[in-house]
Amino acid sequence: MRKLFFPVFSIVFIGALSTSMSCQPDWSDRFDYKAEQDTIPPVISISVPIENQSYIYGNHVAIVGTVTDLESAKNDIHDPGFRKGELKSVTIEVDNLTNGTKLLSRKPSVSRQDGYSFNERIEIITGSGTTNCRLIVQATDSKDHTVRDTVNFQYN
Repeated sequence: MRKLFFPVFSIVFIGALSTSMSCQPDWSDRFDYKAEQDTIPPVISISVPIENQSYIYGNHVAIVGTVTDLESAKNDIHDPGFRKGELKSVTIEVDNLTNGTKLLSRKPSVSRQDGYSFNERIEIITGSGTTNCRLIVQATDSKDHTVRDTVNFQYN
């Protein structure tokens, strides 16, 4: 009986092990974009300028920040992390609110990217009094979730 126990136990153990291994999730595509799971809009983070910051005429204003589109895999026991999203468009504009002109207008190509970093610069050489300006960053992802962030600043 003992001579039969070990071979039978080994066969059962190997069979159970191979069955459990075939139930493992496929990790190769866990970060791929899945449109049906895209429920979260992009996130805009503007580092510079900060709200109501003042600049002196002749100094440049750095326009720095990021746009990301990551999808959280909520309630997924196999992948509790993040999955990449897909941006459709990003626009970066700076308006001179005092005289109604556009100081900067960019629409970078971001199609199918999950993030974009921007680093632009503007400069008003001369002026008098206060010139009020507004930075507007807008992002849309592949599921048409749109977000917008603004920062007001001025030249003196």
